[in-house]
Amino acid sequence: MPQRTHPIVNYCLQAKIAGRFRLILLAVTGLTIAPSSLATNNSMSINNSKSSSDCGCSSGDCQPNPSRRQFFSRGAQSIAAIGVAVQTGANANAAKAKPDGWRATGLGQTRDMTVANGLVYVAGDSAVAVFKPSGELVRKIEFNHSPRCLAVTKRQMVVGFRDRAWICDLDGKPLAKTKRLAKEAALTSLAISGDGSIYAADGGSSAIWHIDSSGVVLEQLAGGKGGRFAVPKSFFPITWAGDSLFVAHPGRHRVERYDADGELKSRWGKRTRGLDGFTGCCNPVSVAVTDSGEFVTAERGQPRIKLFDRDGKLQTVIAEPEAFDTTEHERVDTDAELVTCQNGGIEVALLDRQVVALDHTTAAFRLFDLA
Repeated sequence: MPQRTHPIVNYCLQAKIAGRFRLILLAVTGLTIAPSSLATNNSMSINNSKSSSDCGCSSGDCQPNPSRRQFFSRGAQSIAAIGVAVQTGANANAAKAKPDGWRATGLGQTRDMTVANGLVYVAGDSAVAVFKPSGELVRKIEFNHSPRCLAVTKRQMVVGFRDRAWICDLDGKPLAKTKRLAKEAALTSLAISGDGSIYAADGGSSAIWHIDSSGVVLEQLAGGKGGRFAVPKSFFPITWAGDSLFVAHPGRHRVERYDADGELKSRWGKRTRGLDGFTGCCNPVSVAVTDSGEFVTAERGQPRIKLFDRDGKLQTVIAEPEAFDTTEHERVDTDAELVTCQNGGIEVALLDRQVVALDHTTAAFRLFDLA
């Protein structure tokens, strides 16, 4: 018997729509599909009768060829069925239980997070919101521009905007400002060294800027066209620990250590599907260093937080994907308008023996115990 595939049904099979969606679709269109074809996604039989003797089917099994009007009518019904099915799936996702322990920031879009003075500082929208670890809002510092990153010490706060940084007091009052760092600048992360100088990661220029405590730009480290860093504009995280600058290099799937002058001292990490490295696009997207020199990393896509020893050997997984709102992460990773390296990031910082994680997909943070 000649076989052909209804285009709408074929689309559903190729898109791997759930079995219940297919059943709805088949019920509406009246198309007959062999169960084996559902399982294997191979050939699909549509009963297409010229006569029972022509196709070899028993009487009553075959349906006459649909007219043009019937064909388009069934197509419209199929589209309606797909809408019902998608809505059913959406409702099922909406009903899925949210993971416990997350504290909403109340910000529409979060950009960065750090921990200092026992508080959690979150940059987002046009403000820096300061929280107690419990999630209670302490204060909200408004700016005329949208802060993209921040670093905080006991006495000051450095706020990074798109192409420059402000050195402020803890209430957000500017004490000094840098010049425009570069035309293509897109600051993503800040770190303050032991002597008070500032390092600014610039995803737009693929560079790290070294700035003194008064806002004067000292030098550009390993950046520019043909430079050392392969990073997306939104994920170029850095942190200062001990006497070194640590850089999460997502384009290379590794973590690197530099001295104060920007000389590479060591690196570790690899691209792998195993837990002992990093996979997917642009991972790791955040890094923090414990007092004992261990590394806490965060990954996007399949959200995960892991702990590595000083040499980059995996110790444990602190947070599996189930700890996050995977519905939101799946939406980010499958929505055609959102599938870029600029979405779905997670920030990590340390608070005593706990890891504070900020999930950009939900604009919420949570504390995890450091294993």
